[in-house]
Amino acid sequence: MTGGGAAQGGWDFFVSYTQADRAWAEWVAWELEAAGFAVVLQAWDMLAGDHWPLRVDEAVRGSAHTVAVMSGDYLTSEWATVERLAALRADPLGRGRRLLPVRVADVRDDGLSGSVVDIDLFGVSEQVARERLVSAARLVCTGGRGRPASRPGFPPAAAGRRPGGARFPDAPPQVRRMPWPRNPNFVGRAAELALLRDRLTGGAGAVPVLPQALHGLGGVGKTQLAVEYAYRYARCYDLVWWLDAEKPGLLLAGLGELAGMLGGDAGGSVEQSAGRAVELLRRAEAYPAWLVIVDNAAGPDVLGALEVANGLLAAAGGDGHVLVTSRDGRWSSLAAPVEIDVLPPPEAAGLLRRRVPGLATAQADRLADVVDGLPLALEQAGAWLAETGMPAAEYERLLHSRVRELMAQGAPAGRVPVAATWTVTLHDLGDPAAVTLARLWARFGPEPIPVDLIGPHVADLLPGELAAVAADPVALAAVRGRLVRLAVVRVVGDAVVMHRLVQAVLRDDTPEGERAGFQAAAHRLLAAAHPDERTTPAGWARYARLYPHVLATGLVDADDGESRNMVIWTVWYLRQVGDYPGSLALARRTHEQWIAVLGKDHSDTLTAAAGLAGTLRAVGDYPAARRLEEDVLARRREILGEDHPDTLSAAANLAGTLWAVGDYPAARRLQEDVLARRREILGEDHPDTLTVAADLAGTLRATGDYPAARRLQEDVLVRSRETLGEDHPNTLTVAADLAGTLRATGDYPAARRLQEDVLVRSRETLGEDHPNTLTVAANLAVTLRATGDYPAARRLQEDVLVRSRETLGEDHPNTLTVAANLAVTLRATGDYPAARRLQEDVLARRRETLGEDHPDTRAARRALADSGSDDL
Repeated sequence: MTGGGAAQGGWDFFVSYTQADRAWAEWVAWELEAAGFAVVLQAWDMLAGDHWPLRVDEAVRGSAHTVAVMSGDYLTSEWATVERLAALRADPLGRGRRLLPVRVADVRDDGLSGSVVDIDLFGVSEQVARERLVSAARLVCTGGRGRPASRPGFPPAAAGRRPGGARFPDAPPQVRRMPWPRNPNFVGRAAELALLRDRLTGGAGAVPVLPQALHGLGGVGKTQLAVEYAYRYARCYDLVWWLDAEKPGLLLAGLGELAGMLGGDAGGSVEQSAGRAVELLRRAEAYPAWLVIVDNAAGPDVLGALEVANGLLAAAGGDGHVLVTSRDGRWSSLAAPVEIDVLPPPEAAGLLRRRVPGLATAQADRLADVVDGLPLALEQAGAWLAETGMPAAEYERLLHSRVRELMAQGAPAGRVPVAATWTVTLHDLGDPAAVTLARLWARFGPEPIPVDLIGPHVADLLPGELAAVAADPVALAAVRGRLVRLAVVRVVGDAVVMHRLVQAVLRDDTPEGERAGFQAAAHRLLAAAHPDERTTPAGWARYARLYPHVLATGLVDADDGESRNMVIWTVWYLRQVGDYPGSLALARRTHEQWIAVLGKDHSDTLTAAAGLAGTLRAVGDYPAARRLEEDVLARRREILGEDHPDTLSAAANLAGTLWAVGDYPAARRLQEDVLARRREILGEDHPDTLTVAADLAGTLRATGDYPAARRLQEDVLVRSRETLGEDHPNTLTVAADLAGTLRATGDYPAARRLQEDVLVRSRETLGEDHPNTLTVAANLAVTLRATGDYPAARRLQEDVLVRSRETLGEDHPNTLTVAANLAVTLRATGDYPAARRLQEDVLARRRETLGEDHPDTRAARRALADSGSDDL
């Protein structure tokens, strides 16, 4: 029935809507097609694999008219605005009637389409709405008048679906059992609601039919999400029925009651009545569109053992939908699992402010973060604050000291408080090993906990009943599975995650006399968790996973050497990956704590001091690093002797700092002494020997002895490649240093080839922003400049400078060297003003951070007169 000038796609109408109004859009599209119009609808015509924005654009351009399904959601949708604007632009004066607004809710558009005459489909019977829609469509297409041929009648209200047609969206369910009122404080979850709707109805290319199983942590809002879905889409169903499924008897009773409502009561036999209800749902004769919510299901094994429950799940299909809520996530064989997570920060804070209108935004944000976005905890906190008038800061403080008591208060009517949600369920499990494992995991951080921390190899480190279970991998996996099914933890790859509030409640639930034992067990597990290869990026990935738990468990306070060793390695790891703030904070805390507990001369205290000095040197605080290293060296010489490996390490570290402050003669004397001793004690190829040899080569180059530097670097590189491998960070550092020496001697092609190779390997091994990678890139840029490739040098230097400022900071020595080298390139290309500004900034920062007499500061002064330092 194309009229009024059909567009190139041949459609009469493009139906524009939002997902919240999909039921209206489908009804409109169905009625228009039934009346003979050609219609294009996203839900029907844009499926999986389509380029959605392109297809929408084609539909708008290819349709003679656009039907705008107007609701509150539609008027706030950006995409809907774009679609409506396209129709208005094509017909700004409305003479072609390109836009047909149909209101499905009592809203008004005060903007784009406010002046376009609309029609109302809400608040009337389906027959009246159909007549209004079809009549308006005909007039839009023909350009005729709206006078009817005869006076329209007013037929009785018709709920439900016409045979063979789309259900009228404004009709309420004829049969409904909904024990929950709609939650006035419900916020967010738009993505989850849209996903559910699409999965249940086949929207956005999804394949409908399967029941949907909402699963997640207790208190995360699974039931409330199901409640909101039921109310939001109630008018899309002829029947909405809520079933309590915590126990099989409750499920059968609910289905039996439904059988009575449907006229299928079997007279005394609950099982038969329940089966009859399921059969009537499957037939979908009297009530074709139905929704059954199975709330708080124990798990697929329990529900699947009931024949009638299997029948209910199998009955889902077409317009019959089943929605399950459960803590258990193992639903994939019976339903499509949908994991429900905590609320994101903005929505969590919004829920608190809705409950407590006077709550400041910053306070709401802070409290939402403390409870980590758990909806039930947010509800309880909001209720408590609103009812008691307690300041938010005091509530937050009490959460840290009396969490179980506080989380037992303020639960909404009919809902179990947060504290009982986990503790009662856990104790009812009747599995002491599971309780022990949950309490042990509660000692760790809220970040993923590697499951391989616990196993037969550490069974003797575990408390209570868990020790015997951990000795058997199968038994341990079964216990872990029970906690997963209860949603006490959730599985993330090869780790488990426990919500921080669950951890706090379970720590508080642990008997006071057992708490120290659990803390010690957590320490022992971390101490035993070193990677096999500690000095390579592969091993660093392990430390990255352990680091948050080192902090959360207070491993610094542990009283055993193995735990202290793990702390020392964590400080080292953080420095190696360039996390200088994290390394510095942990190193300082460790050093101060161990001085107080162990004393200054304890071996672990001295190692902690050396680690702190190493990080201080890395961030450019050379005076503080030097003081610490001189003290450590003196103490180790006195306690251990000149040739002890720890003494030699202390001397090598001090030499590195002396080199950094420009005292090359003193650095060289120390390095030559350490190298001789290590060769004699450890051998030529020991990694520690190679490290100090590489350091000495750097000092030789810095003092102008290029031939000796090159010979030593070439020897060290060969040995490092054989001993450590091509991609080991130490090998890459030696190769980069050799490239610098090659450039210093004028062998630019060889320097460039080596630097390019090292840069590729460093990016792959360490990442783009690692300090070592940035150093290699900066040095390659200097080589490019030396060969006259100024554009490439400038691009690389500008990129490295941005990354160095972000990674290391404005005042870091490496950042300033990159800036100084970029200034030289700018000057070489004639950009003198930019070069001078950069040189002046570098000089001012070096004077402040390094002092007037540091070689780099002197170089910066000379740079203003056309010279500078190249290498980092």
